Amino acid sequence: MKRLSLAKEIAIMLLAPLCIACGMQLFLAPAGINAGGFLGISQIIGLWAPERLYLGIIYFILNVPLIVLSLFFFTKKFVVKTLITVFLISVYMTLGEVFGLPRKLGLVSFENITLIALAGGALLAIGIALLLIGEGSAGGTDIISLILQKKYRLGNASRLLLLFDLVVIAVYCGIERSLPSFLYAVAALASYQITLEFVFGAFSNAVMFEIVTSDSQAIIKAIDEELGRGSTMFKAIGTYTKENKEVVVCVVRKRQESKARELVKRIAPDSFAYTIPIKEVIGKGFRNIYM
Repeated sequence: MKRLSLAKEIAIMLLAPLCIACGMQLFLAPAGINAGGFLGISQIIGLWAPERLYLGIIYFILNVPLIVLSLFFFTKKFVVKTLITVFLISVYMTLGEVFGLPRKLGLVSFENITLIALAGGALLAIGIALLLIGEGSAGGTDIISLILQKKYRLGNASRLLLLFDLVVIAVYCGIERSLPSFLYAVAALASYQITLEFVFGAFSNAVMFEIVTSDSQAIIKAIDEELGRGSTMFKAIGTYTKENKEVVVCVVRKRQESKARELVKRIAPDSFAYTIPIKEVIGKGFRNIYM
C-alpha cells in the first residue's frame, strides 16, 4: 500500500506540471492569451524580457519568494512538493518554448482561438486539481490562497484571487491594446473554473457507510485491505431485538461506492447497512488538508 501511495504521488508530481505547462505553452501563450495569476504576470514581464529569458524561467523566479514564505506556514513536505512542481513547470514550459512545439504541432496557426482558450484553461485546471488532490500546489496564487485561508480563515479567498486574475488579464490586454485577447482570456478563465470544479468535485464527493452487524472484525479487515480506507466501530443495542450490535462507519470516495456495497453483501450478508451522500470530506486521503 505504501509503494502504491508513493507511486501515485510521483505520478501526480510528474503529470500535473506537464498539464499546466502544456496548457500554458502549447495553447494560451502562443495565442497571446493571458492566463491570469502568476503565469499571467510572467507573460506581462515576458513582453519586455530578453529573448533568452523564457516564460518558464520567469515563472520560477517569481515563485522563489513565495516558496520561502510558505516555510513559515506549511510542512516541509508541502514546501518540497511545491518547489519540485514549480521547477518542473518551469522546465516543461522552457523546453516547449526552446523546441518550438506549438509551431511544430500547428497550434499557433489554429484558426479557432476560442477552442485554444478553452483547451488551455481546461489543461491548467486539470493540473491544479491533481496537485490539490495530492496535497501540493503549483505555487503562485495557490500559495497565497492557502496562506490566507490558514492564517486569516478567509473563506472567500478564491473570489479575491479570481478578481486578481481578472486584473492581471486586464493589465496584459491593456498593454497589448487588444479587446479580443481580453475576451479570449476570460473564456480561458471560465473554462479553468468549470473544469476545476468538475475534476476536483469528482474526487471530493464521498459516501458514508454505516453498517450494523454482530461481528465487525471481518468487515473492518475487508475495508482496510480491499478499499484502503479506515473505519470507526462503536457498540450499539438494537431497540427491537435488544441484542448487542456493532456499528462500523466508513467514508469512501464516490467511485468506490459500488465496491463497498459488494463488500458488505459478500462479507456480512445478514448485516443492516445504509449510505449517506457527502458533498465534501476534508482530511487525509480526501481533500487537501491545507485548504
